[in-house]
Amino acid sequence: MNVIQRPGAVELAADMPDYIIDTDSTITFAVQFNGQTILSEEYVPDAAYQVRVRKLGRFCAKALWGLWPTGRTLFQQKLSGTFSFLINGVKDADSYVLFSRFASKKTADSPGVLSTIQDKISRPGSYEYVSFFLSSGQKIDVTISDVNGEVSSGTLYTHAGERGICTLDASYSRIQELFPGKEFYSYSVGNMTFHVDRTSYTEKFVFRFLNMFDVPETVCAVGSMVLKGSDDSETGYMWGIERKFVVNPSDEYTVNSGAILLQADYKLWHDFVGAQQVQILVDGTWYDIVITANNFERDFRKNVLKTVEFSFRFADPDNNRVL
Repeated sequence: MNVIQRPGAVELAADMPDYIIDTDSTITFAVQFNGQTILSEEYVPDAAYQVRVRKLGRFCAKALWGLWPTGRTLFQQKLSGTFSFLINGVKDADSYVLFSRFASKKTADSPGVLSTIQDKISRPGSYEYVSFFLSSGQKIDVTISDVNGEVSSGTLYTHAGERGICTLDASYSRIQELFPGKEFYSYSVGNMTFHVDRTSYTEKFVFRFLNMFDVPETVCAVGSMVLKGSDDSETGYMWGIERKFVVNPSDEYTVNSGAILLQADYKLWHDFVGAQQVQILVDGTWYDIVITANNFERDFRKNVLKTVEFSFRFADPDNNRVL
């Protein structure tokens, strides 16, 4: 028996290579995580005398999940971990796996910011989050360019403890606290650059979602929001009169993104409309929503920045009156 291919020491789940084992007999393949066996199967070699364990990263990702931030810094302990692979009961390799839902071009051991983009539009008063895979002692620096063209730098966060994924508050107001009295049009956190849009909008609708790496990001819609009322209430007759017995409004909201200022925005919105978990900010509180439809369209050949439109409903019907 000979292992031809195995996962590396650090892997992004969606990019993890197949396990390929050269053998002429049936083998047992097992996966252990946090001291427990989460997979144990027998494999029979194919005509080429090989066993190939496919999409192993997708299986590992089922044991990982991201969390919503509750403060300025969150150590995402559940979003990565060490998986052990055993062949015939003997450990063959360990791999430290980071969650990812889709394949990317990032390097697993040094992926930089965990996002599909590296340039983003930010607006004062909105929330921003950035997440990095960090080892003890690593720093996340901030660089700003103020209105006079002067560049200033500082440290936003220094990681201590075991390696893992950290989510940091990178909102404009948070960065302002590091540089008192400074007004700036752009700032960089690690390798993510935020371009500050100071345009005055009638209203801004802020959403946050767990992206393809299951870490939080935000989008800000500056276009319109339209409510279309709907009712799925249960009715029945009492004394010959029909009445509602279970009131169940199922209102749906349609949102227009408003102006798209960067091509990178399309990648962000694409990740957003396909996200598994999404929330909307209403009067300082985040509410779970479900995106029900979208008309996302991107032209790769023409430099035409079309707006994005999507529809959503509240995940909890009891929240149908908060807007």
